[in-house]
Amino acid sequence: MRQRALQQWLLLRPLKRKGMEAVAAAGVARGGALRHFLVLLLAAAAVSMSYGVTLPLLPALLGRLQVVATAAHTGWLTGAYTLALFACSPLWGALSDRADRRWVVAAGLAGAALSLAAFDAASSLQALYASRILAGAVSAAVLPTVLAYVVETTAPAGRQRRFAWISSATALGFLLGPVAASLASDVPLLTGVSWVAILCAVAGALAFGLPPPVSGMAHPHAASSPSPQADGWIWRSLLLTGLVVFGITVAEVGLTLLLRNVAIYFAICSAVMVLVQLAAYPVLERKVGEHRLVTGALAAMATGLSLLAWPASWTPAVAFVLAAAAIGILIPALAVRISMAAGANQGWAMGRQAAAANLGQAIGAGVTGTLFAAGAGVPFLLAAALLAAGVLIAVHQGQRRAGPLA
Repeated sequence: MRQRALQQWLLLRPLKRKGMEAVAAAGVARGGALRHFLVLLLAAAAVSMSYGVTLPLLPALLGRLQVVATAAHTGWLTGAYTLALFACSPLWGALSDRADRRWVVAAGLAGAALSLAAFDAASSLQALYASRILAGAVSAAVLPTVLAYVVETTAPAGRQRRFAWISSATALGFLLGPVAASLASDVPLLTGVSWVAILCAVAGALAFGLPPPVSGMAHPHAASSPSPQADGWIWRSLLLTGLVVFGITVAEVGLTLLLRNVAIYFAICSAVMVLVQLAAYPVLERKVGEHRLVTGALAAMATGLSLLAWPASWTPAVAFVLAAAAIGILIPALAVRISMAAGANQGWAMGRQAAAANLGQAIGAGVTGTLFAAGAGVPFLLAAALLAAGVLIAVHQGQRRAGPLA
């Protein structure tokens, strides 16, 4: 009996060792995948910080350059950055489908660091505009390519959660940018802009060290180009993306013009959005269903914007909670929709979603400033009406689900 047990133990020992080695290898792979995803989160946060860190510094820098129309140039400089993002995001996204995505992310972050150095050293209005246009042109490479990399390295079941984390990292970076500008103001030698430039350079170096994604892993049977039905799905989702960002921009700019102290509302918006993206969105998507969730989020956002047209002490907070919760759902959900229909052209599709968001932001800011003089509630009602139309588009899109997302 003892001899037989010893024989069995000797026979099973190699199998057990192989099993333990397989478990250990799987654990190492999961740990490596988590480290790689943390690098992507850092890249998204860093490029967003590179935009946010400049916002509180623009008026003072324009004043130091003795620019007369400070307010106007502040808006135009922001618009120049957004326009460059709009123009270059699809180009970088398409390039990342043909080149190494790691190189594209690293190039975008290195360019963001250089543009911040140019911003810090600007000695004329022309140099300041050149630095902001350069910043938009190179920063446009990062987010679409990061999302495309996530698609190629993540199973479809985990894609919604990872897109939500990327979106939250972007929002966090935007919030930390102004904080970095103010906290580093007393540090000798290095300004807040310099610290963010260093962060972008470090994130770019780490991104370049990522393993190459497996080509076609996320879509092993995907065609090189989307079908006409999938292409229509993508364009409707891009339209919804533009409407969503248009709506939140109208809310932010309109409330800034309407009230003096808006920091608390922006803080509420950011906190709710991150909470919904990281905690509520995955649960709601499983229980309610993606189509109903997107349609309900659009309706909630339209309701929140219409409330801003009703002057009351409680409406701004309620409106921002509704809008932020909707944004926390819609941005990652629409990104997933576009990704699922894009086939092998992930960078192309993600670049166009970034362009649609930038276009919605630019139009929203311009429309709000123009219509606010006609009536404080007019921009909010227009945005609510357009988002109500977005609800109808989402309902129609849901009826055609038999196509690319079936």
